[in-house]
Amino acid sequence: MPVPNISQENRDIFIKSIFASIAPNIDFLSSFFSFGLDQGWRNRLVSRMALNGRESVLDVCCGTGKLALLISEKVCKGGSVTGVDFSEEMLREARKKVSPGSSNISFAVSDAKNLIFRDSSFDFVTVSFGMRNIIDTAAALKEAYRVLKPGGRFYCLELTSPNGRWVQPLYTLYCFRIMPFIARKVLKTDVPYNYLPRSIKAFPSSDDFKGSLESCGFGNVAVHSMSLGIATIYEAVKR
Repeated sequence: MPVPNISQENRDIFIKSIFASIAPNIDFLSSFFSFGLDQGWRNRLVSRMALNGRESVLDVCCGTGKLALLISEKVCKGGSVTGVDFSEEMLREARKKVSPGSSNISFAVSDAKNLIFRDSSFDFVTVSFGMRNIIDTAAALKEAYRVLKPGGRFYCLELTSPNGRWVQPLYTLYCFRIMPFIARKVLKTDVPYNYLPRSIKAFPSSDDFKGSLESCGFGNVAVHSMSLGIATIYEAVKR
């Protein structure tokens, strides 16, 4: 099943339907299919942020809140973390994880291409495993740039195609054959995990995404490849 060649609006509806169907299972499946590497990738992103505990952080496309909650442990009560997503079902799962009395983290519905926040509101903007679902990447990047304070930093963690020539056949077999087969057994549908590898393949190369960040005004763009290129962290600064 190819990634639908449709408008952003219809693509959004398609993505929402996927996440609505897998929201209760996505944490387990993400860890299972990545052999637990996904949490290590998030930890590395948070480590690169070098938080001092007083920052305001916006986590875009936050899903079930795994990255937002990890960041909230670092900023403590001196800062704040806001997680936004356009899927109510994913946010419902995220809110279940928040401890009673937690005051430094909140979740809200908002589209990455039209954020509900004022200009220059946050010290950091993060997004993990969500940018590839947005056709209009430039719109999302411009919104991230807008809500960042001057000198604020943007971090994007995304699944990417591996670098090594010997890895690619195994990766292709695993993503395009094995993952959909297992998903069909667990979810009774293979649509979400037929879409996933195709969305990774369609995502811009590291050089192209770096160029997009620079075109949207970001500077000091750095690219950090992990796990043979299966995941990549992009880091940039609002000029």
